[in-house]
Amino acid sequence: MRAAIVVASERAAAGVYEDRSGPAATEWFIARGWEVLPVVVVPDGEPVRDALLELVEGDDVAPDVVVTSGGTGISPTDATPEATLAVLDREVPGIAELVRARSLAPTDPAKKVVPGAALSRGIAGVADRTLIVNLPGSVGGVLDGLDALAEVLPHAVEQLAGHDHTHRPPADPADARGRTSRSPVVPEGYDPATEGTTSRTEDAVVLRADVLDTSLEGLLVELSDLVRDDTCGAVATFVGHVRDHDDGRGVTALHYEAHPQAAEILHDVAHQVTTRTAAATGDTVRTAVVHRTGDLRVGDVAVVAAVASGHRQAAFTCASDLVEELKAEVPIWKQQGFTDGSSEWVDSLG
Repeated sequence: MRAAIVVASERAAAGVYEDRSGPAATEWFIARGWEVLPVVVVPDGEPVRDALLELVEGDDVAPDVVVTSGGTGISPTDATPEATLAVLDREVPGIAELVRARSLAPTDPAKKVVPGAALSRGIAGVADRTLIVNLPGSVGGVLDGLDALAEVLPHAVEQLAGHDHTHRPPADPADARGRTSRSPVVPEGYDPATEGTTSRTEDAVVLRADVLDTSLEGLLVELSDLVRDDTCGAVATFVGHVRDHDDGRGVTALHYEAHPQAAEILHDVAHQVTTRTAAATGDTVRTAVVHRTGDLRVGDVAVVAAVASGHRQAAFTCASDLVEELKAEVPIWKQQGFTDGSSEWVDSLG
């Protein structure tokens, strides 16, 4: 079986940061015996539609399954469901509902409820003989969604191929139309022996996850002291300030608004990232993160995060993933005011 991943992210497509959800999905599929095409990273909206059409109708062998990452929320820029709908021949609503239901009511007692899943507008459906599924834009959201579909995807591929309840043979390099296959991908450093490992509860701790409408000045020291522990030799921190520009325009001020459950969702995101880092590294990981709401001026602190771990790489990785997944998962929005007197609503940490 062959899978493809399309990442919808303006900033990752522009090279502002490196996407992690695509490689995470690639590892998930490879660990289960799938061939995986190179990850495609595009801006949200029409480029997602074009990327899906290229995979389904292009000159290469169409993948059996395409999963998209990102652009499924209610932000004005989230348009992946609409882009996907333009490609589908028919929808399969049960798949999208299964992904949401698994996050809202986890079957694994070790996983917490993710209320933010209710804000996802992701859809699923069939284009020709390819199943396309929208997943959230974070690493945790992608992996949770794929875990929910682990038993469904092979069965769906068998049905689409016309031989239900049988094992589909490996795809031939060329199909009946003479198309040639792109080379599958194996992530650098991937070790299937580590797949599915989990950390002990005491090795992954979220000590604070808040959304506050008061100044965060001076909070960095407080959070660093909070996560610090004698078992940890490293503390990595992140402080996000309001900058004076965005996409070539001068910024004068910001206003943040948060969903009533934003703090709870932030805690769940921090828990997922912390647990995943501890499991992947075998290290102790302790995290704390606070996001600001209300009116901010240029230079004000918008978010503070601190991560302590036994070794530095785990702290660096966890801090970076925590901020990226906060951006992708936590329902906090900002209104930017510009020097020309205009304003617009955009993603929280853009």
